[in-house]
Amino acid sequence: MNCENKTLHIACAADESYTPHCAAMLHSLLTSNSKIVIHFLHAVHFREDVLVRLRDYVLGLGAQFRPHAIADERLEGLPRLRNIPTLMWYRVYLPELLPEVDRVLYLDADTLVLGSLNELRNTDMSDFQVAAVDNVFESSFAHWPMTLGLPATGYFNSGVLLLNLASMRACGSVAKIVAVGRSSTQRLNWPDQDALNKVLHSSRLVLHPKWNCQSSLFYLRQAKLTFGREQLKDARKSPAIVHFEGAIKPWHRLSRHPYRSLYLYHRRQTPWPNVVLEGDTFLNAVLSFLPVMLTAFLLKLSFKVRTRIKRLTA
Repeated sequence: MNCENKTLHIACAADESYTPHCAAMLHSLLTSNSKIVIHFLHAVHFREDVLVRLRDYVLGLGAQFRPHAIADERLEGLPRLRNIPTLMWYRVYLPELLPEVDRVLYLDADTLVLGSLNELRNTDMSDFQVAAVDNVFESSFAHWPMTLGLPATGYFNSGVLLLNLASMRACGSVAKIVAVGRSSTQRLNWPDQDALNKVLHSSRLVLHPKWNCQSSLFYLRQAKLTFGREQLKDARKSPAIVHFEGAIKPWHRLSRHPYRSLYLYHRRQTPWPNVVLEGDTFLNAVLSFLPVMLTAFLLKLSFKVRTRIKRLTA
């Protein structure tokens, strides 16, 4: 059945510092799609003036806006990453937060939508709880899924998730995912993503990488092994959703992502048009003239050296 006239529910999350990036994503989404409801997940203490500004912006683009405040109690005992707050866990609670919705597309704030989402809107999810794209690992982390007790292949990235909320509710998946997160017996490297994979890996529909064209597709050799030559070529050439995963975002001085200029374009259309580049140092200005892979190598080497020094002087 063609569902192009059905409302598409989109969920996203941000704190105040990431709201401008989320707004750029929403501009890319809402200028290329219609009949959209935005479910914005945020902390209880999120600034009201920022929330109102974002709401008015979304309404002005012709979409509905429904904010959802996440109680701090939901995050108790859940691990986090040094540079990513616990809001990474908000997406896990979508089946409970949206009891009247059967399906939602979750998009990370550091994504851009490049066209129509009707193909996803029409995707048959009757036999699956989640549809997602494989994650690309650097060679040093290729073993990680097996560490979690999962198959060597098939671990998915959680930045773009088409969720069958009705099925997740029926299977009690929220409680299972949260239990994995709070478990003291399993170390999680990418906390929410690992927990989602642990619980949903056997009920996941594999999506073409064009639906989550991660930065790694452009820079890591392992991308060809993950997707194959043809799928990788198609995703790079005609991505539907670009995902700026990784440490170097398009608002960083060292970014040379092929879609950086598109991010800057959409950002200029938001209530937060001025971009202050992160990492705008003399050293990074020099590094920006070096080949991408050499820059990445030097950054990793620098991180290892600083970590080693910190351990020795602790």
